Amino acid sequence: MINKHVVIPVLLSGSTDTLRFVFDTGAEVTVLDKRIAEKMRINSGHQAFMSGTNNAMVKTQVVTLNALYLKELRIPYVNAYLENLDHLGEVDGVIGVALLKLYIVKIDYHQQKLVLYRNGKTPIGNTGRTLHFQLNYTTPVVDAAISMPDGRTLPGHYHITTGGDYGILFNWPYVDSNRINSLPTINTDRVQDMVRVLYYINATIPALQLGGQTIPNVPVSYCKDINDVGVFTQIAGSIGYEIWKQFTLTINYERKELYLE
Repeated sequence: MINKHVVIPVLLSGSTDTLRFVFDTGAEVTVLDKRIAEKMRINSGHQAFMSGTNNAMVKTQVVTLNALYLKELRIPYVNAYLENLDHLGEVDGVIGVALLKLYIVKIDYHQQKLVLYRNGKTPIGNTGRTLHFQLNYTTPVVDAAISMPDGRTLPGHYHITTGGDYGILFNWPYVDSNRINSLPTINTDRVQDMVRVLYYINATIPALQLGGQTIPNVPVSYCKDINDVGVFTQIAGSIGYEIWKQFTLTINYERKELYLE
């Protein structure tokens, strides 16, 4: 764990240096730090757009990695977007869907292990619960509900974002329509995004109901510039590390199943 991120050791073809990649279920593309690409002289590729906040598009270079290795696991021909990742600290890249779609992935926060199974039936125990999720483009989306201090219970659709260093990050339209900005402010954060500086307001809600579990005193954040558009419905926001760290997650991307222990 580095700064609340699940970080896994990665090797790239043509190099013996071990790199550190954040594993994020909300990452729709694989990202490689520009300085690593320059060091390895990976500079042939093409220009493409990737979305920033509020769906702002940023033009960046995309390269094809001949192979990406996780121990003995080899993932061939991975397209990687080149970006400056200084804001993530000691991290060289981000990988998400490229890994999720190939295997059933188990994240054990307590043991700090990432376990990969062949696709097929979800391997589950007897102490957890299976939730079915939808895909918003390529990001898993699960149903949950929040409790507000005024007694309201608000249902919503949330991205499963293991790489998010927050409890819940709300989308602004959901904040606006449900008066979530009426929550008492605890503090604010100034964060540099790909496109601009963002200002986050941090608060707390009494509870989150997810998969038959009630998680009390959940930290939440929102920003007027945050709005992940939903392809099928309104997305309330993203559920991040502060929630997922309390569980062991098994994600079967192929069958759209999330198992919580």
